Amino acid sequence: MQDRAGAKQDMPERRRPKGLLARLVRDQKGNTLAMVGAALVPLAAMIGSGVDMSRAYMAKHRLQAACDAAALAGRRAMVNDTLTAAPTDPVRVEAKKFFDFNFPQATYGTWAFTPTVTRPSSGIIHVAASTRIPTVIMKLFSFTTLPLDVSCDASLNFVNTDVILVLDTTGSMLDDVNGSPTSNDPDRKITALKDAVMALYDALAPVQAQLAANNMRLRYGVVPYSSTVNVGALIRAVDPAYLADNVEYQTRVANYNNPTYIGTPGSPQPPVEEIFNGGAGITQARCDLYGQNQSFSGFTPTASTGGGPPPATTWARAFSNNEAAGTDWGWSGAADTSTGGSDNKMSCRRRYVETDTTYITDYTSSGWSYEPESVNVSQFKMGTPVAIATANNGRTDVSGLYDPLETAALGIGTSTTNVTWAGCIEERDTVNTINAASGYAIPSGAYDLNINLIPTDDATRWRPRFPQITYYRTSYFSMGSATTTSGQLVDSATPNALQYNACPSPAQRLTTWTRGDMQNYVNGLVAIGYTYHDIGMIWGARLASNAGIFADSVDTFNGMPVTRHIIFMTDGDMNPTTPSYSAYGVEGMQKRVLGTAATSELEARHNQRFKMVCNAAKGMNISIWVIAFGTALTPEESECASNANQASTIANRTALIAKFTEIGNNIGALRLTQ
Repeated sequence: MQDRAGAKQDMPERRRPKGLLARLVRDQKGNTLAMVGAALVPLAAMIGSGVDMSRAYMAKHRLQAACDAAALAGRRAMVNDTLTAAPTDPVRVEAKKFFDFNFPQATYGTWAFTPTVTRPSSGIIHVAASTRIPTVIMKLFSFTTLPLDVSCDASLNFVNTDVILVLDTTGSMLDDVNGSPTSNDPDRKITALKDAVMALYDALAPVQAQLAANNMRLRYGVVPYSSTVNVGALIRAVDPAYLADNVEYQTRVANYNNPTYIGTPGSPQPPVEEIFNGGAGITQARCDLYGQNQSFSGFTPTASTGGGPPPATTWARAFSNNEAAGTDWGWSGAADTSTGGSDNKMSCRRRYVETDTTYITDYTSSGWSYEPESVNVSQFKMGTPVAIATANNGRTDVSGLYDPLETAALGIGTSTTNVTWAGCIEERDTVNTINAASGYAIPSGAYDLNINLIPTDDATRWRPRFPQITYYRTSYFSMGSATTTSGQLVDSATPNALQYNACPSPAQRLTTWTRGDMQNYVNGLVAIGYTYHDIGMIWGARLASNAGIFADSVDTFNGMPVTRHIIFMTDGDMNPTTPSYSAYGVEGMQKRVLGTAATSELEARHNQRFKMVCNAAKGMNISIWVIAFGTALTPEESECASNANQASTIANRTALIAKFTEIGNNIGALRLTQ
């Protein structure tokens, strides 16, 4: 208290607290320590929860990442949209493998757990995991663990999808996978290829159904190739004018230059009467000789034929008399009609009828010449059977050179056979200067490599391949060749005959296939010919294009985008030959690819064309997958693939089927849906 003067006065003794509490009240030095001590308990709880929650958050983040990886891996491994209940189901095994890799058991001290893998609906894999993570600080407050629960779904995010299968069907596909010839069909590479194509179809069949249910589509096109491709029917169906009517072939022509005269006798002239020696008498025997225009003493036969030589008109006389009956020997009214005396002579007469013969000139052949010749194929290209000459034994009224179709048309005495176009083509014009140093720009004159160019003239039109009339200019055996590939036509008895003639199975445009249709198609694949990768890729790109003569793979369908894929499978390196009748004719004679270069450059030049067209296809937003079956990938093949993951070397049948299945699962874009 203070008095009025401001002096401090003591509290009366009776009002002051006494004892320990009083001293504590009066002594403030310990208050802060007590407050801090009391605050440590909630502060520790708060900090501990933050630490433990951070650990739990990091654990759950990693657990979720493992779940996502497992779902994607499981969906990728799912075949035919199937997941069984077996623990050993490949989908479960693959999903768990990826989960364990990304989140090993006991990570962050979590409890043991087993992720569950289910298929909640078509095309979706669902993965879920539940565990607990022990706390470090919160356990002081009786919170010993925290729950961790994750789940995720993965599906293939398909849009409209077009797949072109470019398949090597060369003669070596008849071998087994180790490259040895075999007659056992199940061991042949072509059989493994057929099975692999069907595995791809089966892998994508559920997707095809899903797309169809959503007004979208999955389509396939197929290009079997060897030294050419069989696309003639496809071109003709679009416009027959895209195929040339007149094509220069390496053929043979018959040289019809030997004249032959064909006579046509006219009507006989009125009879002409002749009297021997002006009426002088002769014996009956001599009158008989005279009537037959036969010689005797005092008479020389007159001409019985004359005129000509052909083609000028000729004539012939037919003599006759009837002297035996006395009609022409001593006939009534003759100068001497009596017999008797020592010579027994009477007058003699005879008659003759003259017939004139006029002539036309025909020509027969002096033999075949082997040379380039323009041939009219306007009917042949339409699939109409046409007659070709098998021998040059006819004749014609106009001399000259006749190709096999013209020779057959001569008709008279000509040996012929009917042939029908199988559908394989010769490519349109190109340039023969492309080599390994040419880069990737396609020259303007290389119409064969121009994927979308629509024909407007013979240089840009395709040509029907015509092996039945194709011949070498010189003996095949002087051209040089590798060993004959299995299944190719060989006729060593005819030196100029075509030795390498291979036409693969017909290609198919993009369409929606049933499984039965696809199976029937692959069952019909044949293995024949040499390996020309460039022609296979050229036509794979044409069928996959959104432009050109087909323009099948449009950019959108029913308002949704379209993805384009080429699966290119081969069992060998590029292997062109100069005697082979390929899509570029017979290179040994026509030089469409080599030009003036050495034969040793042929493979490198075709490889450069292959690289050019692969680059062009990728520039058209086509994803390319390359498979080397039973052989190593070449640098050109590896480069052709859209990326390194899309180029594969496959060693055996089982691996090939697995690879086609894997590609099917990868063609759709995998995505997480939850």
